[in-house]
Amino acid sequence: MEPSPLNVVVAVFRPLQFESVVDALRQVAGCPSMSVSDVQGVGCTGAHPPRGGERTEVEPFERTLRLEIFCRAADVSGVVDAICEAAHTGNPRDGMIFAGPVSIRTREWGDAALRP
Repeated sequence: MEPSPLNVVVAVFRPLQFESVVDALRQVAGCPSMSVSDVQGVGCTGAHPPRGGERTEVEPFERTLRLEIFCRAADVSGVVDAICEAAHTGNPRDGMIFAGPVSIRTREWGDAALRP
């Protein structure tokens, strides 16, 4: 069994940047597909105790989007660059991008795992 050149890119960013990110990714050759999920979380500052008007300690969790893209290793930098540019607002908590290899997808390897 040989290692796969298949990679995953996971990005978490503000919902207001969604259209910009998708438009930028549509321009990237080698960006075959993507999945988007609504998620909630807190950054490195952590959740704070309830403040006036907040009912529980869960309310400080902010709504964000999680984007997952599986692509060839050669396409990772183009995908990451497109997300960075489109998701950047210049404000704190712009989001995070993670990328790395994926070992297997069902029984297919490499490019065959990306195309039907």
